[in-house]
This record gives sequence, C-alpha cells and structure tokens, in this order.
Amino acid sequence: MLARRVGLVVALFMAGIGSARSDTKESPVIVDLRAHRPEIRAVLLRHTPIGSSVTSVLEFVSKQLQRSGDVAVVVESQPATGPAAEESRQRGVKRIRLYLGQYYDHPEVVFLSAPLMMQKEVTAQWAFDQHDRLVDIFVDKKTGLY
Repeated sequence: MLARRVGLVVALFMAGIGSARSDTKESPVIVDLRAHRPEIRAVLLRHTPIGSSVTSVLEFVSKQLQRSGDVAVVVESQPATGPAAEESRQRGVKRIRLYLGQYYDHPEVVFLSAPLMMQKEVTAQWAFDQHDRLVDIFVDKKTGLY
C-alpha cells in the first residue's frame, strides 16, 4: 500500500516536471504570406525587436519561425539587399536572409496564348550593425508568372 502511494506521488511529480518543460517551449510563429509587407515586418519585429542580438534572432528563426524549406540559417557578412532595403539608409553590415515561402496571387487564369499564374515568393532579411545588433527587418515579395 505504501509502495503504491509512493509510486503515485512519484508519477505525479514526474508529470508535473514534464508539463513544466512542455510549457517552456514556445509555439511556432506562422507568418501570413498573403499579408502586406509592412504587416509581415510588424509580426517579425514583435518577435525580434530592433536592438536584438544576432544570437537571439538566429534562435527565433531556427526554433520558432515556420518557413518553407529546411535550408540552414547563416549570417552573411554583407548588407541587406533588395527593393525594401534600397529604400532604407540602415541596411547594416551583416544580414540573415530567409525564404519564407510562396503563394499564388489571385489564382485566376489569364488567357493569352497560354494560361498564366502569378506566384509570389516572400523573403525576409534581418540587418545587423557592426555590434551584431538588429537595425532593421526587410520583407520583399517577388512576382513570377508561370
């Protein structure tokens, strides 16, 4: 009888530890790729605010951000590029560039000589200064016809 009670107490204790561990894992961040670029940027800034370290951004991108593909995340020693970055004076000296995914914009068919589809590819870049602190996030959408 005593062994049964001790076993029950140990089981409850272990269940409590397991639930505490699962509570510390943060839920994945899913970006709505169809949202406008400033809205996507705002979501990313909520999780990686200006001034964040390279390490914290890498952790967020690797462990929480849901994205298309399983490409390794790397810090590149060059400033951010692309249409969104060209509008800014703070492109940084390092960047993390990620392909977030793609979607079909207005999947109606355009009839010319052949039917075409408009595909949007969404990328995000985190730009860092010489002290490895985040200075800006840039979101670009590239349109392709298929």
